[in-house]
Amino acid sequence: MNEPPTPTRRRLLHVLGGISLVGLAGCASDDSQYEDLQGSVPDEYRTATAQGGTERSPDNLQSKAGVNYHEAQGTTTCENCTHYIPDMNDDGLGACSLVEGYIEPNAWCTIYARHIEQSVN
Repeated sequence: MNEPPTPTRRRLLHVLGGISLVGLAGCASDDSQYEDLQGSVPDEYRTATAQGGTERSPDNLQSKAGVNYHEAQGTTTCENCTHYIPDMNDDGLGACSLVEGYIEPNAWCTIYARHIEQSVN
């Protein structure tokens, strides 16, 4: 007759390790919406000028990971950053003069610089 295998400490640790990984996967922050915005931007953004006056250079952009691009935690958002290029094609997304890919207006990164409107008299 075949008897079921006797549980061993190694087998128990293997099973518990798998369970804990599954549990941790549910606790990870969900910045996936920001990761999905990779790739090139539409032509109208390729060399557009940011609201602070910086022209976007497609050959000299930083990666989102390199600038810790993620959902904003307060009022400092890409939408009010000097490097932000506002939505130009009504899809709700913009671009950045320094960072690759689409940019969510309510995101943030480490090169954030508050845009101050200049009044013209």
